[in-house]
Amino acid sequence: MYKHVDQWLAVSDNFNLFIGILCVIGFGSAIMYTIFLNKIGKKDEYSLQIRLNVTNKMFIALLVLLVAATFPDGSAVYFKQLIYSCGVLTMLVGALSSGYYYYRDFKS
Repeated sequence: MYKHVDQWLAVSDNFNLFIGILCVIGFGSAIMYTIFLNKIGKKDEYSLQIRLNVTNKMFIALLVLLVAATFPDGSAVYFKQLIYSCGVLTMLVGALSSGYYYYRDFKS
């Protein structure tokens, strides 16, 4: 799988598309993550528990993705983009889980 992604990224247009999509997803996730955590607040114990749950999910996602990123062979040219995608997907998990907790607990 990594070999196919590496070959696909070798084309200039595909590389730019990949980086552009990751940047949009990363910035959007960071903004949504910040918005939802600000709406949840940090004043009481329940809000702190939600923040810790979101952080736990992000940490688990990062560990799983980084373990999966250790398997490409040494000939992968675009290895940095795989690591960058791990960080972006971790931010996406954080944004989705914080949005889930916000709507589950505060909008019901």
